[in-house]
Amino acid sequence: MKRISPAVGIAVLVLLIIIGLLSYLGYRRIHTTEARLNARIDALTTQVNDATKLAEEQAAAVNAASVRANEAAARAEIAATGRKQAEANAQQAQTAAQQAEANRDQALTAAQQAAQQAAQARNEMQTMRQEREQELNQMQEALNKVVETHRTANGMVMVLPESTFRFPFDSAELSQKNRELLSRVAGILLVSKGYGLSIFGYTDDTGSADYNQKLSLRRAEAVRDYLVHSGLNPSIITVKGYGKTSPLVPDTDAPSRAKNRRVEIALTDSSLTFTGVAPDNGK
Repeated sequence: MKRISPAVGIAVLVLLIIIGLLSYLGYRRIHTTEARLNARIDALTTQVNDATKLAEEQAAAVNAASVRANEAAARAEIAATGRKQAEANAQQAQTAAQQAEANRDQALTAAQQAAQQAAQARNEMQTMRQEREQELNQMQEALNKVVETHRTANGMVMVLPESTFRFPFDSAELSQKNRELLSRVAGILLVSKGYGLSIFGYTDDTGSADYNQKLSLRRAEAVRDYLVHSGLNPSIITVKGYGKTSPLVPDTDAPSRAKNRRVEIALTDSSLTFTGVAPDNGK
């Protein structure tokens, strides 16, 4: 085996030392670089995390702002809708007020016209009443020469007492004297228009109520039939029998009973409306 010289050994040793030193220096450099890289990576990771957190916070803020913006937009839309509705309601109210004012003016005009018409009608009615009153006075004056009369709130009543208008006992037959009297009454009534007649029959208290009621009705009908025969319109005449229910005086003696046996003719103005009691029929 060949021996290595000391110089070669030293050279080899030096070479090994140099290689080792280079290896160590390379290792240190790599280690330092790695540490620096790790530190940089850590710093970058921290920055990334911070940036991510900030981004998340910003995103949350954006979301919150978006929610608030949507809510504000919704409130604004509601407010706008309410404002439009309020404006529409105000317009409707104004239109209704204008219509009400127009209706009021029309009502006032109608009321004024109605008042004028009412005043005119009252004047016409007053004139007509005066004319009819004068006519009724003339009629009463003429009838007083034939029968007894008295005025009522609704017109006039003609009384045909037994002293001038006598029926036979238990009879509704008209005598010649009765016909003559009724002819004169009919002649006066025929010249006037616008009157209605109600003929009422009465008896004394002799006999039953049912019998006297029927007898008084027959006598009232006999008077009506003769007046119709004399030319009066039957549609203006009504009849009723009161029997012994409405005496003029108490039935205490023969003269009193004679006064209660009677026929009355109530004349009412059918062209005017009277404000008073019903026709006076002696009740």
